[in-house]
Amino acid sequence: MAVAKWATPGTRSSNIDTTDEIAGMANGGESFPIFYDNSTNRNLYGAVTLKLGSITPATGGAISLRVVIGDGTDTADQAAGDVYTSVLVTGAGAKVVIFPMVRLYPFEIQFSVINNTGVTLNLSDNGLYVTPYNEDVS
Repeated sequence: MAVAKWATPGTRSSNIDTTDEIAGMANGGESFPIFYDNSTNRNLYGAVTLKLGSITPATGGAISLRVVIGDGTDTADQAAGDVYTSVLVTGAGAKVVIFPMVRLYPFEIQFSVINNTGVTLNLSDNGLYVTPYNEDVS
């Protein structure tokens, strides 16, 4: 009988926010798309790490990650897609959010960040990283 378990995770990507889409984003704003191509590796999941430069979020302030796919020809509207949300801890300082089980699709993916922290995001020290992983059935 086969047993399903986690396969060894892939290597974390470099910062995929190469055009600083997150930098200085106002509260209530959503970034332009940040692209991640999963069409070759076709990983099932990803731990997506969002690093934010020093901010002081309002109580209950949250940050969200939207995942929108294209099918190789068309891309869904940005208002569509899966949304993952994390409430930030209060207090001044850099923040790290890890969305632990983001569903990846076998296409080019567009991530966007939605700022509901109650403050404008820092202009520097931000980044978005993907650590892909799969299941192993043996």
